[in-house]
Amino acid sequence: MKARKILFALSIVWLAGVVTTPLCAQRVKEGAPAQRDQLLKVNLSDFAIGQYTASFEQVLNENSTLVINLGGIGYTVEQSQIYLGEAYDELGNWSYLRGNLLAEASGFELTPEYRRFGYIHDGMPEGLYVSMFAQIRNLNVSVDEELPEDAFEEAFGLDYPLEIDHDFSLFTFGAGFNIGYQLMADNGLAIDVYFGPMFRGVSRSYDFGDNTPLGEEAATKAVDDRMRNTYYPGLGLSDAYRARTGPWIRGGVTVGLGL
Repeated sequence: MKARKILFALSIVWLAGVVTTPLCAQRVKEGAPAQRDQLLKVNLSDFAIGQYTASFEQVLNENSTLVINLGGIGYTVEQSQIYLGEAYDELGNWSYLRGNLLAEASGFELTPEYRRFGYIHDGMPEGLYVSMFAQIRNLNVSVDEELPEDAFEEAFGLDYPLEIDHDFSLFTFGAGFNIGYQLMADNGLAIDVYFGPMFRGVSRSYDFGDNTPLGEEAATKAVDDRMRNTYYPGLGLSDAYRARTGPWIRGGVTVGLGL
């Protein structure tokens, strides 16, 4: 499944590059050797957050390139017997409340980027560069929580003694700047490292269906509390539930091949 997602993202990015190539014809010295005016790359660091990103880079002229980054998001988080609370009964016994969580995430991320190099030597985009980019990201998450029957007893003192089953949608739009360094071998192999600040706007929504006996506001508060402070859903989901409009960072490591 992961391999198919990567191949699909690569094919879409390659197709976008083919379409834009006539509009972005490279201008380098005539007869320059070993020209690599197009690169196809895969982002290695995005694997850590369950994202599979492919990039197509097209040389525009002797100083700049255009990069199209397209990422597919797809992963599952499953956690069992996570501590939620405890109670002390009339016989002096402690009871522990534990929950199970299943979360399935899917979505996409599109990041067009303009890069400015010091100089593109012999048609190869190599060396230090600065870039500006825009980014659109859409994420959908389905969460299923299981609690034991006695979780609904007041003895446990839960603020929200119900399961937090819900569907969650996140949309972000942002822009920023990166500084990076791209190293290219004579055979076209490329390694690219970049990092920089950005500003993003965040919009999120929850759908609880009919599972809101205490009201949607109480359910939303319970989701935020458990997903941020109780469960440990990984880097991708942690950012999804904690994300706020404001400054953020973008960075990564990619490897690719010149075409």
